[in-house]
Amino acid sequence: MLEHKTQLIEKLTGVYTSKHSYYAELKEKIGELSKRNSQLEIINELAQEFNISLPKDYLNKTVKKIFERVREIFYLKRIVILTLKGQKLQVSYCYPADDVCYKGIEVSPEDGRELWKAVTNSKQVTWKREVGQEDVFLMHQGLDVAVINPLVTQNKTYGVFIVGSDRPTSYDPMDMTFFQQLANQIAIYCQDGALFTEVNRAKSEWEATFKAVRDIIVVIDPDLQILRVNQAALEICELPESEILGRKYCDVFCIANNPQCAKCIFYKALETGNTISSQIRLEDGRVMEIYGYPGSQENRDLGVVVYIKDITERLKMQVQLLQTARLAALGEMAAGVAHELNTPLAVIIGDAQLLIRSTPKDDKNYKILKDIKTCGLRCKRIVRGLLTFSRQEQYLFQPICLNDVVKEALKLVSYYIETENINIEQELDVQLPVIEGNSQQLEQVVVNLLLNARQSFDEESDRERRILIKTGFDQERNQAFIKVTDNGRGIPQKILTKIFDPFFTSKGVGKGTGLGLSVSLGIVQKHGGTIAVESEPGKGATFTVYLPPAHDFDDVEDIQDTGG
Repeated sequence: MLEHKTQLIEKLTGVYTSKHSYYAELKEKIGELSKRNSQLEIINELAQEFNISLPKDYLNKTVKKIFERVREIFYLKRIVILTLKGQKLQVSYCYPADDVCYKGIEVSPEDGRELWKAVTNSKQVTWKREVGQEDVFLMHQGLDVAVINPLVTQNKTYGVFIVGSDRPTSYDPMDMTFFQQLANQIAIYCQDGALFTEVNRAKSEWEATFKAVRDIIVVIDPDLQILRVNQAALEICELPESEILGRKYCDVFCIANNPQCAKCIFYKALETGNTISSQIRLEDGRVMEIYGYPGSQENRDLGVVVYIKDITERLKMQVQLLQTARLAALGEMAAGVAHELNTPLAVIIGDAQLLIRSTPKDDKNYKILKDIKTCGLRCKRIVRGLLTFSRQEQYLFQPICLNDVVKEALKLVSYYIETENINIEQELDVQLPVIEGNSQQLEQVVVNLLLNARQSFDEESDRERRILIKTGFDQERNQAFIKVTDNGRGIPQKILTKIFDPFFTSKGVGKGTGLGLSVSLGIVQKHGGTIAVESEPGKGATFTVYLPPAHDFDDVEDIQDTGG
């Protein structure tokens, strides 16, 4: 029975010896098992810690922990982790750190032959000083023995992990496996760190791009709650980001005032999976183009990326192009009209002059003939003015007098206005400084303002109809001005901020395109000026064109001196 127990203990412990040395061998075996258990615990702890999302420099503290735990099993002088940086190995972590070993030391293939042998072959290397293996880096560390473990994972080498001792030390195969397992865990950490760095770099680039885009970008979830906004979105709604995130898109950005939110175009985008687009006009007159890009992943709706672009300037450019095309067509038509009308007008004027010369002044037909001549000359001036007005190729800036601009504009439309029983009054400042601009373009502005003033009168009104056109110089603004004032019905306050918007018109169907004031403002802004408007319903409106004076000319005489 005793013999059977002894055999059983020998099988369980692996100790086969005499009774005298039994306990000594059993103690040694238990120490060996304890050592292996400690190694497994260290590997397990490291694996668990590295599987958690860790801060970038977490390994700084972990290296010390590895050193202290491993030193409970083996004697160590130092542990070092070197990572690949191009064609060199660089010390990234070491413990203990001192004047000999510190972060940032670079090791070339010539100074670290054994290190680079481990990197090149992806195999564990054991270095011993007495063997005569030359390795400048390891010798400089004051080590006698070093186990160099490559940091390899998924066939990619990130560097080496060194366990070093400054006294003669030997390791059995199980110890060598333990060191390599430590290196494998560190390699996984390095891989995760590289991936994290790459993802973080891409994220930073995306965020920088997201913020830099000057158009509005809003990311919303399937319930239209705001997840993210860029800087342009914050600027347009004038709210801090903390007050926007989590709120419904409709509450912050939607201005449709449509109670039927269930029909929102973004719900349509989510349902169909197709990009949607629409246009809205803000209260300040700006026109916005909205796009909704639905996102999905594995049949799961991620929400919608809303992209909003201010197209007001683009529409103005389109209006300018349209107006230019219309004026070009007008120029061609005017050239044809002039060619057809000039000949009969010349005959009419010539015959009238001949008849006037042979008709006594007291003849009853004399006044009729004078009227025929006067009207003929007026028609000739109108045709010539129409040709000048439509010549787009002459749009060059030069010193001009605003009084001349007003006079030429009145030649084109004064007769047309006066037939409506509207009195046109002029107050032109003879000391007006010259400006640098284009006469034809500015004439177009004055014509538009005069025609708008003509249309401001109610047909059934019996009161006097009057339009005042005035020029002068505003000392406070340091700008010359043309002011057109009427005593018509005025402009309602609710539309006063919209009258310069492209295609906006308060006139009836067929009575306006909504382009006149928009084009006029564009022309004036191109001249460095602006248009101001004042109106009181029932009492009329005043439009004032402000333009900066030319720098090299002081008054009208300068134009005359230069032959202008």
